Amino acid sequence: MAISVFPAINLAQDRREPETNPPQRMEREQREGNQAQTRGPAGGGVFRRLRELPPAEQRRFMETNPEFQNFGPMRQQLIRERLRQWNSMTPQEKERIRQREEIFESLSPAQRREAREIFPQWRDLPAGRRQALMVAFRHLRDLPPNQRQAFLESQHVREEFSPHERDILQGLNGLLPSSPAKAPESPDSPDE
Repeated sequence: MAISVFPAINLAQDRREPETNPPQRMEREQREGNQAQTRGPAGGGVFRRLRELPPAEQRRFMETNPEFQNFGPMRQQLIRERLRQWNSMTPQEKERIRQREEIFESLSPAQRREAREIFPQWRDLPAGRRQALMVAFRHLRDLPPNQRQAFLESQHVREEFSPHERDILQGLNGLLPSSPAKAPESPDSPDE
């Protein structure tokens, strides 16, 4: 299941565009649909509101809510698909998603940009390499901040990871707070 915190988060204003360029509109709707689940409560976030309702109330909301009705057909379909995925998750999986959202929302704008750049690179790695990076990231996260760079430059890391993978680890290091007590959980694989 691939509900992720890291893809682009800032949802554009909900508005209809003229049908002058359907491919661009389809891309925009897909982006917005992917982002809909991560808007904070302050911004509304149709997906966040919907996911907390029982399925029968979700359906009623989608049938009657003007905000949802104003979305384009592709966006509506993407939100429905995300809800289907959400509704099939265990309570533990849902809680993990909520925690990731909370972590992401605590990042500075620069850290959010960095996360948006890092996550697709990490996600595109083979599963075994992603897992190896997560083991290293968890170790990095647990180190005192003044020891993290030494770990990243260690012979072990140079031998275990490619230059591209080391760049990803370095980027993840930039997302860690300076206090180990506030260190986020790892950006688990979207296919977990």
